[in-house]
Amino acid sequence: MDFTTAFRSAADNADDARTRQLALNLAAVHERIDKAVGFSGRADRPELIVVTKYFPPEDVQRLFELGVRDVGENKDQEAAAKAAAVTELLDDAHPSTPGAAQTETALRWHFIGQLQTNKAKSVVRYADSVHSADRSKLINALNNAAVRAADEGTRSRPLEVLLQVDLRSPLPDDHRGGAAPTDVLSLAELIASAEQLHLGGLMAVAPLDEDPEPAFARLGELSQLLSAEYPEATQISAGMSQDLEAAVNCGATRLRIGRDVLGERPHH
Repeated sequence: MDFTTAFRSAADNADDARTRQLALNLAAVHERIDKAVGFSGRADRPELIVVTKYFPPEDVQRLFELGVRDVGENKDQEAAAKAAAVTELLDDAHPSTPGAAQTETALRWHFIGQLQTNKAKSVVRYADSVHSADRSKLINALNNAAVRAADEGTRSRPLEVLLQVDLRSPLPDDHRGGAAPTDVLSLAELIASAEQLHLGGLMAVAPLDEDPEPAFARLGELSQLLSAEYPEATQISAGMSQDLEAAVNCGATRLRIGRDVLGERPHH
């Protein structure tokens, strides 16, 4: 599919200025992705997750109407309220298909921020995927919450979980988020054996003081080690607006892009 052409066409047919701008931004981002894929020589193409943190539910609705199906959020309080509001907006916009936000073509919500264990119960009610599992206590909390949600009928399938890895080297002991690379296999075993979790793969953020390419290359090597033990765990969530090319070149399967699609975040 030629995403760039499709979004440019959508911009030409947009009913309002904000939708037109989002469509043009999506076209530009997909053009970057296509160029990065071509440069890397890859046969596959990574998925785009649009990070909607601090932007209103109406923007998420606009993204949905443009064809976006994967959105990311960093904070549970905001994400839970936004997911509920978007469901209502989509149901109002598509009255002929009640539950439009919950169908197979619905939005998939990706939780990508640091997560406290006491938020697990909330997150499993709307998230399709959690990218930021980095410790056994959180993994157990997510599974327990997902089991309860399944029993209550509020979840119909296991929660996808990605392990967040801290790529800084050497690894400082400042607990900024992300498991040590040496802990990946033991944490993966915990997820893989959990009743209501599905091991998806790995996630990482490029270190601020380092060229992203070698850091993402280390992530790619870790992914190969992981998928050798767990063949289903092939997802690599890496790359943001400023470093998506490096992530694509190192095998990222999911890109988390916010600013270059939605613009500068509102002040909070």
